[in-house]
Amino acid sequence: MQNILIAGKTPQVCENIAALLTEQDCRTVNVTDGVHARSMDADVFDVIILSTPLSDEFGLDLLAELRGKTNAAFIVLTKNEIADEVQKKIRFTGAFVIGRPCGKGALVQALRFADVAGESIKRLEEEKNKLNKQLEDVKVTARAKACLMEYLNLTEEQAHRHIQKQAMDMRKTQRAVAEDILKMYDKK
Repeated sequence: MQNILIAGKTPQVCENIAALLTEQDCRTVNVTDGVHARSMDADVFDVIILSTPLSDEFGLDLLAELRGKTNAAFIVLTKNEIADEVQKKIRFTGAFVIGRPCGKGALVQALRFADVAGESIKRLEEEKNKLNKQLEDVKVTARAKACLMEYLNLTEEQAHRHIQKQAMDMRKTQRAVAEDILKMYDKK
């Protein structure tokens, strides 16, 4: 089941959009202004639908702000006459722009595309986190090797081997051994 935030100018606009999604397996939350949308925890939503303009702003600033807070997929509904212009302005967000009026089929199709895009974003985010952890492990290990080289006069190869051997002997990760080394030599 998808959690969908619908932001529109009036409660009626939000309800009309939600009505188009009745056959989809989703739960919707409706808001009519950017203030309420910003106050919500955007991470709980899989998809955020913005029907521009909102009651207190057009909505593109809200979109940019929420994009920085969540990995949710975005669908923007706007007047058909300005849909291309809006798409150009927000292309960096990865949002899907649909011109109004739009039918149920177009919205459901966009929802499917958004779901696929959301899964891709989640996978990329997981990969990014994994790579960041690996990079941090390398940095900590490099600092520990530098300490061993400075205080024990080891070569880089010897320091590296020392960390590897300690990790195997103590059944710890190389990062854990490196952190222990840094704690020991930080006191000096």
